[in-house]
Amino acid sequence: MVSKLFYLMVFGAVGGVLAWFVNEPFMNDDIRRTVDWGELARFGSTSGLLIGAMIGLATGLSLGTGKHIIRAVGLGAGVGAIGGWVGVTIGQILFGVLGATVPLLGLIVGRILGWSAFGALIGVSEGLIARSPKRMRNGLLGGAIGGALGGALFDFLAFTIGSVFGFALRAEGEAGAPSRAVGLTLIGAGIGLFIGLLEWLTRAAWVRVLYGRNEGKDYPIDRDGAYLGRDELADVPLRGDPQVAPRHAEIRMDGGGYVLIPLAPMAVNGQPVGAPVELNDGDLLQIASFQAQFQLREGQVARLPRDVVRSPLPPPPPTPPGVCPYCGQRQDPLTGACACMPTATPPSLTPTHGYPPAPAAGGVAVAQATTLVGIDGAHAGQRIAVPPTGLTIGREMDNMLTIPDPSVSRHHARIAYENGALVVYDLGSTNGVYVNEQRVSKQSLRAGDIVRFGGARFRVE
Repeated sequence: MVSKLFYLMVFGAVGGVLAWFVNEPFMNDDIRRTVDWGELARFGSTSGLLIGAMIGLATGLSLGTGKHIIRAVGLGAGVGAIGGWVGVTIGQILFGVLGATVPLLGLIVGRILGWSAFGALIGVSEGLIARSPKRMRNGLLGGAIGGALGGALFDFLAFTIGSVFGFALRAEGEAGAPSRAVGLTLIGAGIGLFIGLLEWLTRAAWVRVLYGRNEGKDYPIDRDGAYLGRDELADVPLRGDPQVAPRHAEIRMDGGGYVLIPLAPMAVNGQPVGAPVELNDGDLLQIASFQAQFQLREGQVARLPRDVVRSPLPPPPPTPPGVCPYCGQRQDPLTGACACMPTATPPSLTPTHGYPPAPAAGGVAVAQATTLVGIDGAHAGQRIAVPPTGLTIGREMDNMLTIPDPSVSRHHARIAYENGALVVYDLGSTNGVYVNEQRVSKQSLRAGDIVRFGGARFRVE
């Protein structure tokens, strides 16, 4: 969201620079005293079109699809052109009326109100792009604030920098090319900044992509019927995986809460869902290869206490008589003891069997998870025992567990024994370590947990 805020401000400023560059050849520094309404309309509509188009471009880029960009630029330019024309017209009327009544203060107030109307209408286009009445209101207010501040700075610059340059160039009037250049740049930047700032401060819910294309991006949920899917105009676009439906799921607002309506197969917190389900802060959404998280602003809805979601241990596979279904070791014919019982002799270190449990406090050994079972990828179906010295995981051959997957970092993670239990550590990987689809930097492991390194998943047993 911070990156979008920055883009809106920078692109708005670029729009202001372009507006100055296009308009300046036609400008007359005496326009305040000799009003040419045609010139005013051209100046306002051109400035609004360029600033609105650039702010729309920033919005479209933040959504990440070609159709969003085209629609955002088109709406921003169209509404901006109208807003610019209306804004400068209102401003000139107020400029004239107030300027005649209160000579200096009236000129400044008139300019501020005119640019405020200009910014407000450009801000409305942000809500039109998102089809959200809430964002229309926020955009209107943010654009009005940004335009007003930009207009105030415009006058300050006109009476300072503009006067200095005007005297040096022997130009008449308060304004001049330098003040207009800086003023329009500040107006564009202010409109973009405050549109984004109001959106950020007032957002109540959003979906963050944890894994997949556009990883790390936040998508505000600020309208009823926001949908997630492969469609380029989706509120949460999930592009690049053909298993994602164009409209895969919908999020509806229900009495202050949020309800997920699945339209195609998906899972919430690791559980498949086929009917509407109420969403809570932190819920994990699995849509094909994408993992996302639903988040609420703190205080919007009470944050539920959450632990890493634990998957139940699947039933043991059928084993021959006399073989333990859990550790795979042959049981003692007299006592029935095996490797996962305290009295068993530790088995030899092999890549297909578990290691003995570490003794707990008091000297009594407790059975612990000691093995990773590959679910998919190059190690699907393989059992990898974690040795007493631990296990390093990554793409390079110097790791104890090498995963030939481009989504896995060269030195991705390590697993160690701590107090008799397995603990996984992220070694600063790019795509993260996930335990039951929740990203972690350090996490103890239990039997049944699903650990994912990049795109490779393992079940802990």
